[in-house]
Amino acid sequence: MIQVYSKVSGEKTPETPTIDVSSKEFYGEGYDDSDKRIPDMTIINKQLGWNPKTSLFNLVESTLTYQHRTYAEAIKKVIAKPVAG
Repeated sequence: MIQVYSKVSGEKTPETPTIDVSSKEFYGEGYDDSDKRIPDMTIINKQLGWNPKTSLFNLVESTLTYQHRTYAEAIKKVIAKPVAG
């Protein structure tokens, strides 16, 4: 995600490493989620004979590109509005 965001935003990849924090530690007691999600297409491939045509990297890149562009456009519209007063 960091590499993709860096590519999309044009920002330099941070030199500070990410920190692995469990969902329990981050959200507190009672939060129900898997600490580690590991995408695996094995079952889908076996049952349906299907494989994705787009790599996970490219999918994340296109999604972040869209979101980054949409957010940037929204900010431009807000900035362009005259301030009442």
